[in-house]
Amino acid sequence: MDLLIKHKTVVAFTAFTLFCLVSLTAQSTSFTFTIEGIGSALVTPFQKIYDGGQGAVSQLWAGFTELGAIRKELQKTREQLQKYESIAGELNELREENDRLRKLLGLKEEAAYESVPASILSKDPDNWFRTIVINRGERDGVKMNMPVIAYSGGQKAVVGKVAEVRGSVSRVVPIISPDIRIGVKLMDSNYPGLLSGLSSRSTLCIMDYISKEAHLGRNTFVVTSGQGGVFPAGLIIGVVERPILVNSSAYQRAVIRPLIDFGVVEEVFIIKKEPDKDLLELLKDTE
Repeated sequence: MDLLIKHKTVVAFTAFTLFCLVSLTAQSTSFTFTIEGIGSALVTPFQKIYDGGQGAVSQLWAGFTELGAIRKELQKTREQLQKYESIAGELNELREENDRLRKLLGLKEEAAYESVPASILSKDPDNWFRTIVINRGERDGVKMNMPVIAYSGGQKAVVGKVAEVRGSVSRVVPIISPDIRIGVKLMDSNYPGLLSGLSSRSTLCIMDYISKEAHLGRNTFVVTSGQGGVFPAGLIIGVVERPILVNSSAYQRAVIRPLIDFGVVEEVFIIKKEPDKDLLELLKDTE
């Protein structure tokens, strides 16, 4: 008895081990009291702990891997959304431009006029295209002050007017010449003005005598007003490049960018509209 008390720790451990073996025997009929069975019984709890820990680590690693894949997918989604937002913005701009063009196409001339196609024979770049010669003249029914137009991006726009006519050729004074005067108006608001070339060394125009009540938004279309007896109403001139506010004047001005690129235009049309001579006589200083 004294021996048991003295070695009570060893006895307790031995008893606990036997208890575990008996418990395992009760749970598994395949368990045998062999050295191998005892070793297995002792190792099994630790093996279960190891297996459980390994499984947890595997699941945790799989979770990290899946999280990385989700992050990559989320980044791709964000990039696609940004791309779609950019496309949506471009579509809105195109829609607004189409609305303006539809409105522009809705403008009808006061009457339908016959036109004569012509090719440009000569442009003098040293004179900033102030001299344009076309291959149509008196023999083709061309007369002084007939409007000349061309197409830019599918849109009909003013080039200028006939200033001199010969048998088979004519000279056209373009809208960028300071010598020309055209009655125009803002397409959106119908505020009128008077257009001429900005300067002798520029391909821009200037629109004068615009009411200060008019809103001169950038890219607002400017069209012919039909007043003056030369140009039919509703022909495109160009768009507002920038407004010019003069405090000392009752009016404001605007720099206009013509729709026609005079550096590349090659084909034009002469509108066979004869101007009202009496009206021209009265308004010769305004157009």
